[in-house]
Amino acid sequence: KIYTRACDVSDKSALSSLIAEIQQVLPPLKGIVHAAMVLDDGLIRNMSQQQLLNVMTPKITGAWNLHEATLETKLDFFIMYSSATTFVGNPGQANYVAANSFLESLASYRRSKGLAAHYAAWGAISDVGYLARNEETKEALQSRLGGEALSSDQALTMLGKLILSDKVGAAVIDLDWGVIQRIMPAANSAKYEELKRLVKSSDSDQHEDIQTLIANLSHAEVQELVVDLLLDEIEHILRLPREKLDIEQSVFDLGMDSLMGMELVLAIEERFAVKLPVMALTEGANIQRIAERITEQLAGVDSSETDTSNVDENKDSISMAASRHGHTEQMTEKETAELSKKLIEDAMKTDSNKK
Repeated sequence: KIYTRACDVSDKSALSSLIAEIQQVLPPLKGIVHAAMVLDDGLIRNMSQQQLLNVMTPKITGAWNLHEATLETKLDFFIMYSSATTFVGNPGQANYVAANSFLESLASYRRSKGLAAHYAAWGAISDVGYLARNEETKEALQSRLGGEALSSDQALTMLGKLILSDKVGAAVIDLDWGVIQRIMPAANSAKYEELKRLVKSSDSDQHEDIQTLIANLSHAEVQELVVDLLLDEIEHILRLPREKLDIEQSVFDLGMDSLMGMELVLAIEERFAVKLPVMALTEGANIQRIAERITEQLAGVDSSETDTSNVDENKDSISMAASRHGHTEQMTEKETAELSKKLIEDAMKTDSNKK
Protein backbone atom coordinates (compact mmCIF):
# COMPACT_ATOMS: atom_id res chain seq x y z
CA LYS A 1 0.00 0.00 0.00
CA ILE A 2 1.02 3.62 -0.55
CA TYR A 3 0.02 6.23 2.01
CA THR A 4 0.15 9.93 1.19
CA ARG A 5 0.00 12.81 3.64
CA ALA A 6 0.23 16.54 2.99
CA CYS A 7 2.69 18.24 5.31
CA ASP A 8 4.73 21.43 5.20
CA VAL A 9 8.16 20.20 6.29
CA SER A 10 9.16 23.75 7.20
CA ASP A 11 6.43 23.65 9.89
CA LYS A 12 8.18 21.89 12.75
CA SER A 13 5.00 21.16 14.69
CA ALA A 14 3.19 19.69 11.67
CA LEU A 15 6.19 17.53 10.81
CA SER A 16 6.50 16.24 14.38
CA SER A 17 2.84 15.23 14.30
CA LEU A 18 3.36 13.37 11.02
CA ILE A 19 6.42 11.51 12.34
CA ALA A 20 4.42 10.54 15.44
CA GLU A 21 1.58 9.27 13.24
CA ILE A 22 4.00 7.16 11.20
CA GLN A 23 5.45 5.61 14.36
CA GLN A 24 1.99 4.77 15.68
CA VAL A 25 0.13 3.39 12.66
CA LEU A 26 2.69 2.45 10.00
CA PRO A 27 5.70 0.15 9.78
CA PRO A 28 8.98 1.64 11.06
CA LEU A 29 10.29 4.65 9.15
CA LYS A 30 13.44 3.52 7.33
CA GLY A 31 14.30 6.33 4.92
CA ILE A 32 13.73 9.92 3.85
CA VAL A 33 14.00 11.62 0.47
CA HIS A 34 13.92 15.41 0.77
CA ALA A 35 13.16 16.70 -2.75
CA ALA A 36 11.49 20.07 -2.06
CA MET A 37 12.09 22.87 -4.56
CA VAL A 38 10.74 26.38 -5.07
CA LEU A 39 12.21 28.76 -7.65
CA ASP A 40 12.02 32.55 -7.40
CA ASP A 41 14.83 33.83 -9.62
CA GLY A 42 16.40 37.27 -9.87
CA LEU A 43 19.76 39.01 -9.90
CA ILE A 44 21.11 39.07 -6.37
CA ARG A 45 21.44 42.85 -6.33
CA ASN A 46 17.66 43.08 -6.90
CA MET A 47 16.61 40.04 -4.85
CA SER A 48 14.14 40.72 -2.06
CA GLN A 49 14.09 39.08 1.35
CA GLN A 50 10.86 37.34 0.36
CA GLN A 51 12.52 35.80 -2.69
CA LEU A 52 15.27 34.44 -0.45
CA LEU A 53 12.74 33.00 2.00
CA ASN A 54 10.55 31.51 -0.74
CA VAL A 55 13.44 29.43 -2.03
CA MET A 56 15.44 28.75 1.12
CA THR A 57 12.66 27.86 3.57
CA PRO A 58 11.44 24.59 2.02
CA LYS A 59 14.99 23.37 1.44
CA ILE A 60 16.90 24.64 4.48
CA THR A 61 14.25 24.73 7.20
CA GLY A 62 12.56 21.62 5.82
CA ALA A 63 15.81 19.62 5.77
CA TRP A 64 16.82 20.73 9.27
CA ASN A 65 13.38 19.85 10.66
CA LEU A 66 13.60 16.39 9.08
CA HIS A 67 17.09 15.99 10.53
CA GLU A 68 15.99 16.90 14.06
CA ALA A 69 12.72 14.96 13.92
CA THR A 70 14.52 11.69 13.09
CA LEU A 71 17.62 11.93 15.27
CA GLU A 72 16.38 9.02 17.38
CA THR A 73 15.29 6.98 14.35
CA LYS A 74 17.61 4.43 12.76
CA LEU A 75 17.39 5.27 9.05
CA ASP A 76 18.76 3.30 6.12
CA PHE A 77 18.97 6.44 4.02
CA PHE A 78 18.48 10.19 4.31
CA ILE A 79 18.68 11.64 0.80
CA MET A 80 18.57 15.32 -0.07
CA TYR A 81 18.09 16.59 -3.60
CA SER A 82 20.59 19.31 -4.41
CA SER A 83 21.50 20.77 -7.80
CA ALA A 84 24.53 20.80 -10.07
CA THR A 85 24.28 24.60 -9.90
CA THR A 86 26.25 24.36 -6.63
CA PHE A 87 29.17 23.23 -8.81
CA VAL A 88 28.73 25.45 -11.88
CA GLY A 89 26.41 28.26 -10.78
CA ASN A 90 23.44 29.66 -12.68
CA PRO A 91 22.67 33.34 -13.33
CA GLY A 92 19.76 34.62 -11.25
CA GLN A 93 19.68 31.70 -8.81
CA ALA A 94 21.84 32.83 -5.89
CA ASN A 95 19.07 31.90 -3.44
CA TYR A 96 18.64 28.44 -4.99
CA VAL A 97 22.38 27.73 -5.08
CA ALA A 98 22.77 28.85 -1.46
CA ALA A 99 19.89 26.63 -0.32
CA ASN A 100 21.36 23.59 -2.06
CA SER A 101 24.80 24.32 -0.63
CA PHE A 102 23.24 24.09 2.82
CA LEU A 103 21.81 20.65 2.00
CA GLU A 104 25.24 19.41 0.93
CA SER A 105 26.78 20.75 4.14
CA LEU A 106 24.02 19.12 6.21
CA ALA A 107 24.76 15.78 4.55
CA SER A 108 28.42 16.08 5.55
CA TYR A 109 27.43 17.12 9.07
CA ARG A 110 25.13 14.10 9.50
CA ARG A 111 27.87 11.79 8.23
CA SER A 112 30.27 13.24 10.81
CA LYS A 113 27.72 12.26 13.49
CA GLY A 114 27.43 8.71 12.19
CA LEU A 115 23.99 9.32 10.67
CA ALA A 116 22.76 8.24 7.24
CA ALA A 117 23.07 10.99 4.64
CA HIS A 118 23.54 11.47 0.91
CA TYR A 119 22.96 14.36 -1.46
CA ALA A 120 22.42 14.14 -5.20
CA ALA A 121 23.29 17.33 -7.09
CA TRP A 122 21.09 16.84 -10.12
CA GLY A 123 21.61 18.27 -13.56
CA ALA A 124 18.65 18.74 -15.89
CA ILE A 125 16.17 15.82 -15.92
CA SER A 126 14.05 15.81 -19.05
CA ASP A 127 11.02 13.58 -18.57
CA VAL A 128 9.75 14.24 -15.04
CA GLY A 129 9.58 17.14 -12.62
CA TYR A 130 9.87 20.88 -13.10
CA LEU A 131 11.81 20.91 -16.38
CA ALA A 132 9.44 18.40 -17.98
CA ARG A 133 6.64 20.89 -17.30
CA ASN A 134 8.65 23.93 -18.41
CA GLU A 135 10.17 23.24 -21.82
CA GLU A 136 11.55 26.75 -22.37
CA THR A 137 13.41 26.68 -19.05
CA LYS A 138 14.85 23.26 -19.89
CA GLU A 139 16.08 24.44 -23.28
CA ALA A 140 17.62 27.61 -21.79
CA LEU A 141 19.39 25.59 -19.11
CA GLN A 142 20.73 23.09 -21.62
CA SER A 143 22.04 25.88 -23.84
CA ARG A 144 24.11 27.06 -20.86
CA LEU A 145 25.32 23.62 -19.83
CA GLY A 146 25.60 21.82 -23.16
CA GLY A 147 25.46 18.03 -23.05
CA GLU A 148 22.14 16.20 -22.74
CA ALA A 149 19.44 16.21 -20.08
CA LEU A 150 19.18 13.06 -17.98
CA SER A 151 16.21 10.71 -18.15
CA SER A 152 14.49 9.68 -14.92
CA ASP A 153 15.73 6.12 -15.43
CA GLN A 154 19.32 7.34 -15.65
CA ALA A 155 18.83 9.51 -12.57
CA LEU A 156 17.38 6.68 -10.46
CA THR A 157 20.15 4.32 -11.55
CA MET A 158 22.77 6.83 -10.45
CA LEU A 159 20.89 7.48 -7.20
CA GLY A 160 20.97 3.75 -6.41
CA LYS A 161 24.72 3.65 -7.03
CA LEU A 162 25.22 6.71 -4.83
CA ILE A 163 23.29 5.18 -1.90
CA LEU A 164 25.38 2.01 -2.12
CA SER A 165 28.65 3.93 -2.31
CA ASP A 166 30.63 5.48 0.52
CA LYS A 167 30.34 8.94 -1.03
CA VAL A 168 28.36 11.57 0.81
CA GLY A 169 27.18 13.05 -2.47
CA ALA A 170 27.86 13.64 -6.14
CA ALA A 171 26.89 15.87 -9.05
CA VAL A 172 24.93 13.86 -11.62
CA ILE A 173 25.02 15.80 -14.87
CA ASP A 174 25.88 15.53 -18.55
CA LEU A 175 27.61 18.80 -19.44
CA ASP A 176 29.86 20.36 -22.07
CA TRP A 177 32.76 22.08 -20.34
CA GLY A 178 33.55 23.97 -23.54
CA VAL A 179 30.15 25.69 -23.24
CA ILE A 180 30.30 26.24 -19.48
CA GLN A 181 33.74 27.85 -19.41
CA ARG A 182 32.50 30.51 -21.84
CA ILE A 183 29.70 31.71 -19.56
CA MET A 184 30.70 30.73 -16.01
CA PRO A 185 32.75 33.42 -14.23
CA ALA A 186 34.39 30.83 -11.92
CA ALA A 187 35.52 28.55 -14.77
CA ASN A 188 39.13 29.67 -14.39
CA SER A 189 39.34 28.92 -10.67
CA ALA A 190 41.92 26.40 -9.48
CA LYS A 191 39.37 23.75 -8.53
CA TYR A 192 38.62 23.15 -12.23
CA GLU A 193 42.26 22.85 -13.35
CA GLU A 194 42.15 19.07 -13.81
CA LEU A 195 38.88 19.23 -15.72
CA LYS A 196 40.22 21.98 -17.98
CA ARG A 197 43.38 19.97 -18.64
CA LEU A 198 41.38 16.87 -19.60
CA VAL A 199 39.04 18.82 -21.86
CA LYS A 200 41.92 20.66 -23.54
CA SER A 201 43.68 17.35 -24.16
CA SER A 202 40.59 15.74 -25.70
CA ASP A 203 39.86 18.79 -27.85
CA SER A 204 43.40 19.34 -29.11
CA ASP A 205 42.99 17.01 -32.09
CA GLN A 206 39.54 18.37 -32.98
CA HIS A 207 40.25 22.09 -33.35
CA GLU A 208 43.08 23.10 -35.60
CA ASP A 209 44.49 26.59 -35.37
CA ILE A 210 42.40 28.91 -37.53
CA GLN A 211 45.46 30.36 -39.28
CA THR A 212 46.50 26.84 -40.27
CA LEU A 213 43.05 26.18 -41.69
CA ILE A 214 42.95 29.32 -43.83
CA ALA A 215 46.53 29.15 -45.10
CA ASN A 216 46.63 29.34 -48.94
CA LEU A 217 42.85 29.85 -49.20
CA SER A 218 41.33 32.64 -51.26
CA HIS A 219 39.22 35.33 -49.60
CA ALA A 220 36.03 33.66 -50.83
CA GLU A 221 37.19 30.28 -49.52
CA VAL A 222 38.02 31.78 -46.13
CA GLN A 223 34.57 33.36 -46.01
CA GLU A 224 32.95 30.01 -46.81
CA LEU A 225 34.98 28.25 -44.11
CA VAL A 226 34.13 30.92 -41.52
CA VAL A 227 30.42 30.63 -42.29
CA ASP A 228 30.65 26.86 -41.86
CA LEU A 229 32.46 27.09 -38.51
CA LEU A 230 30.15 29.86 -37.33
CA LEU A 231 27.15 27.70 -38.16
CA ASP A 232 28.66 24.97 -35.97
CA GLU A 233 28.79 27.35 -33.01
CA ILE A 234 25.29 28.77 -33.54
CA GLU A 235 23.83 25.31 -34.13
CA HIS A 236 25.25 24.27 -30.77
CA ILE A 237 24.08 27.38 -28.91
CA LEU A 238 20.54 27.35 -30.33
CA ARG A 239 20.35 23.54 -30.39
CA LEU A 240 18.83 23.70 -33.86
CA PRO A 241 19.64 21.56 -36.90
CA ARG A 242 21.73 23.39 -39.48
CA GLU A 243 19.02 23.23 -42.13
CA LYS A 244 16.92 25.57 -39.99
CA LEU A 245 19.63 28.25 -39.85
CA ASP A 246 19.22 30.90 -42.55
CA ILE A 247 22.53 32.79 -42.89
CA GLU A 248 20.66 35.86 -44.17
CA GLN A 249 18.30 36.02 -41.17
CA SER A 250 19.05 37.98 -37.98
CA VAL A 251 20.52 35.71 -35.31
CA PHE A 252 17.91 37.05 -32.88
CA ASP A 253 15.10 36.17 -35.29
CA LEU A 254 16.56 32.66 -35.32
CA GLY A 255 15.84 32.47 -31.58
CA MET A 256 19.01 33.78 -29.95
CA ASP A 257 18.49 35.75 -26.73
CA SER A 258 20.89 38.16 -25.05
CA LEU A 259 22.59 35.50 -22.93
CA MET A 260 23.13 33.35 -26.02
CA GLY A 261 24.46 36.43 -27.79
CA MET A 262 27.12 36.85 -25.12
CA GLU A 263 27.93 33.15 -25.45
CA LEU A 264 28.34 33.57 -29.21
CA VAL A 265 30.73 36.52 -28.78
CA LEU A 266 32.89 34.41 -26.47
CA ALA A 267 32.69 31.38 -28.79
CA ILE A 268 33.88 33.51 -31.72
CA GLU A 269 36.81 34.78 -29.69
CA GLU A 270 37.78 31.24 -28.71
CA ARG A 271 37.25 29.62 -32.13
CA PHE A 272 38.65 32.31 -34.43
CA ALA A 273 41.07 34.14 -32.10
CA VAL A 274 39.44 37.47 -32.95
CA LYS A 275 37.43 39.88 -30.85
CA LEU A 276 34.12 41.25 -32.09
CA PRO A 277 32.55 44.30 -30.46
CA VAL A 278 29.31 43.67 -28.60
CA MET A 279 27.42 45.83 -31.09
CA ALA A 280 28.40 43.48 -33.93
CA LEU A 281 25.48 41.26 -32.90
CA THR A 282 22.95 44.07 -32.92
CA GLU A 283 21.25 46.02 -35.67
CA GLY A 284 19.93 42.88 -37.30
CA ALA A 285 23.28 41.13 -37.71
CA ASN A 286 22.96 37.84 -39.54
CA ILE A 287 25.35 34.90 -39.88
CA GLN A 288 26.64 36.09 -43.26
CA ARG A 289 27.41 39.58 -41.95
CA ILE A 290 29.08 38.31 -38.78
CA ALA A 291 31.20 35.91 -40.86
CA GLU A 292 32.28 38.82 -43.08
CA ARG A 293 33.52 40.75 -40.07
CA ILE A 294 35.46 37.73 -38.83
CA THR A 295 36.94 37.17 -42.30
CA GLU A 296 38.04 40.81 -42.48
CA GLN A 297 39.95 40.42 -39.23
CA LEU A 298 41.55 37.20 -40.42
CA ALA A 299 42.55 38.70 -43.76
CA GLY A 300 45.76 40.36 -42.65
CA VAL A 301 44.69 43.10 -40.24
CA ASP A 302 47.27 43.28 -37.45
CA SER A 303 45.80 41.43 -34.48
CA SER A 304 47.01 43.93 -31.92
CA GLU A 305 45.34 46.76 -33.82
CA THR A 306 42.16 44.73 -34.23
CA ASP A 307 42.04 43.82 -30.57
CA THR A 308 42.60 47.44 -29.52
CA SER A 309 39.93 48.86 -31.80
CA ASN A 310 37.40 46.27 -30.71
CA VAL A 311 38.20 46.71 -27.04
CA ASP A 312 37.81 50.48 -27.44
CA GLU A 313 34.49 49.99 -29.23
CA ASN A 314 33.27 47.65 -26.50
CA LYS A 315 34.44 50.06 -23.81
CA ASP A 316 32.60 52.94 -25.48
CA SER A 317 29.41 50.88 -25.68
CA ILE A 318 29.72 49.71 -22.09
CA SER A 319 30.50 53.24 -20.89
CA MET A 320 27.28 54.45 -22.48
CA ALA A 321 25.39 51.62 -20.81
CA ALA A 322 27.06 52.38 -17.48
CA SER A 323 25.99 56.02 -17.66
CA ARG A 324 22.48 54.98 -18.65
CA HIS A 325 22.22 52.68 -15.62
CA GLY A 326 23.82 55.02 -13.12
CA HIS A 327 27.24 53.33 -12.79
CA THR A 328 30.04 55.88 -12.63
CA GLU A 329 32.52 53.96 -10.46
CA GLN A 330 35.01 51.36 -11.76
CA MET A 331 33.05 48.27 -12.75
CA THR A 332 34.03 44.71 -11.97
CA GLU A 333 34.45 42.15 -14.76
CA LYS A 334 31.10 40.59 -13.83
CA GLU A 335 29.33 43.98 -13.93
CA THR A 336 30.89 44.66 -17.33
CA ALA A 337 29.54 41.34 -18.64
CA GLU A 338 26.08 42.13 -17.26
CA LEU A 339 26.06 45.54 -18.94
CA SER A 340 27.23 43.99 -22.21
CA LYS A 341 24.30 41.61 -21.94
CA LYS A 342 22.02 44.60 -21.29
CA LEU A 343 23.32 46.27 -24.45
CA ILE A 344 22.30 43.28 -26.53
CA GLU A 345 18.89 43.16 -24.84
CA ASP A 346 18.31 46.87 -25.59
CA ALA A 347 19.36 46.38 -29.21
CA MET A 348 17.02 43.42 -29.58
CA LYS A 349 14.12 45.53 -28.30
CA THR A 350 15.07 48.31 -30.71
CA ASP A 351 15.15 45.91 -33.67
CA SER A 352 11.79 44.50 -32.61
CA ASN A 353 10.23 47.98 -32.40
CA LYS A 354 11.54 48.86 -35.85
CA LYS A 355 9.72 45.85 -37.26
